This record gives sequence, structure tokens and C-alpha cells, in this order.
Amino acid sequence: MRDLVILFIHLVTTVARLARPGGLRSVIAESVLVKHQLLILHRSRQRAPNLRFSDRVVAGWCALFMRPSRLFRSAIVLKPSTLLHLHQILTKRKYRLLFSPKCRLKPGPRGPSKELIDAIVATKQRNPSWGCPRIAQQIAWAFGVPVDKDVVRRILARHYRPGQDSGGPSWLTFLGHLKDSLWSVDLFRCESAVLRTHWILVVMDQYTRRIIGFGLQAGTVDGIALCRMFNHAIRGHHSIPKYLSSDHDPLYRFHQWQANLRILEVAEIKTVPYIPLSHPFVERLIGSFVVDNKTEASVGSA
Repeated sequence: MRDLVILFIHLVTTVARLARPGGLRSVIAESVLVKHQLLILHRSRQRAPNLRFSDRVVAGWCALFMRPSRLFRSAIVLKPSTLLHLHQILTKRKYRLLFSPKCRLKPGPRGPSKELIDAIVATKQRNPSWGCPRIAQQIAWAFGVPVDKDVVRRILARHYRPGQDSGGPSWLTFLGHLKDSLWSVDLFRCESAVLRTHWILVVMDQYTRRIIGFGLQAGTVDGIALCRMFNHAIRGHHSIPKYLSSDHDPLYRFHQWQANLRILEVAEIKTVPYIPLSHPFVERLIGSFVVDNKTEASVGSA
């Protein structure tokens, strides 16, 4: 009985569409497109169907006579993985257009020389506590070669391996065991289905590795938005930690953020600059969202 009622509703809807201007060709095009997709799906049951040139011509020709609202309901060949892959390509294209230089520059050197790489690695081995800015400064003073701190960071990430005696828990893990309460916060960016930028604030318990909550903000983030995201992430938790670990992002310098922490009576602990390993668990959590899932944590369109 239920199927008959649904069939009757579809019949009434189709008759109403036929009565509109251009409704006949729209209904015919939709029927042809759906039947053609069924033929494509029946070609192979073991693997995803490969679209031929004739399939694309038929789909494009039928799409010309259909309404946009009906076109999305008739597309049954596309798999979710195809849509996610297309979203990833469009996101990379968006960032390339936004952050790539407008004018075409001349090609530069292929990279740092082997002597410079050996000097940076040797400096780091002799001085394990030095960061990338100080190593770049010392290289410039000693050899007269200007080196950017980001170049030093990339060289150390690829060529430097700490010794066996430098193992053990990080300083943040040590603090997490000593302190009564320590949470970690960090921000990452993701794109929606319509390529709108969203910022997500994740709050994580340092000792138990438990996710406290998430805060979402569409568009740019300022001090007020950051406080709203943090309060949204910790809602429902009556016990507020005594310490909060954060990196050196300029967003955490807003006076609204500092005032919010003073009201909550929370002391902020900063990580080691330019060393993500000092913020290990929340960085690994964000990496699992962005890299492992390969969807860049896509959220629904607003």
C-alpha cells in the first residue's frame, strides 16, 4: 500500500511538471539520463564503471534540458570518493590561486648545497637545544651566508636524527603528569563543500588524551570569535583546568583571549617555538583528521 501511495505521488508530480513550460523535454531528458546511468552501472559488477566519450556526451546533452534541482537527484553514478577527491582538487586549486605569486618569477636555485646542509646538521648535533632561528643566525654570522629559518627547519626535518640518549618523554608530557590539570588547544583550517573556509578549535586533555570538544568559526577568526569557540568547546564541563597549553599562534595574543583565561582562572603554558613535537598529542590528532582521512575535515556547507 505504501508503494502505491508513493507511486501515485510521483505520478501527480510528473503530471504537474509536464504542465509547466519545457516540462516535457525535462522529464524525457531525466528519464534518458537515469536509464543511461543504469546501463553504465550494469557493465561491470566487480569494479567502478569507466565512462566513455559517448556516456559523457549523453549526460551533457540531457543536462542541458533539465532543471538544476533535478540534476543533482538524477546523478547516481558518482561515488562519494569521487566527490571527495574532486573537493580536494578544488581546495588545492583555491589555495594555489590565493597564495601563489601573481607574476611568474625566474627559477631559482634547486636548493641548499651539501656543505650548507652538513653545517646546519652539525650545528644542531653540537647544540641540541638551539632552535631554527638561532641556527640560521649562527650560520649567517660564521659563514656570511643568509639562511632563512624555514630552510633550516626543512633541512633538519629531512636530515637530522637525534641521538639515542635524547629519547624519553617530552617536556609537555612531563608537565602533564606533574600538573593537576592540563589541557591542550590548537587551531586548524578546513574547507566546506562549497569551498568556504572554516576554522576549528580542538581542546584535548593532555593526561588522558580525551577530546574535550570542538569550536567552529566560518571565515576569519578574531579575539571574540576565539573566545566563543573555546567556550563552545568546553561547554558542559564543570571542572576547568588550571593550565592550558597553546602554541605561538598570533591569535592567542588578543586581549579578549587573555581576559577570558583570567576570568576562568586558567594559566597559559606556551610550547617550544618551531617544534611541533612539544605539542605532540593534539598535533597528532589534527594530523589524523587532515592527512589520514584525506578529506581535510570537510564540513557541511553553511
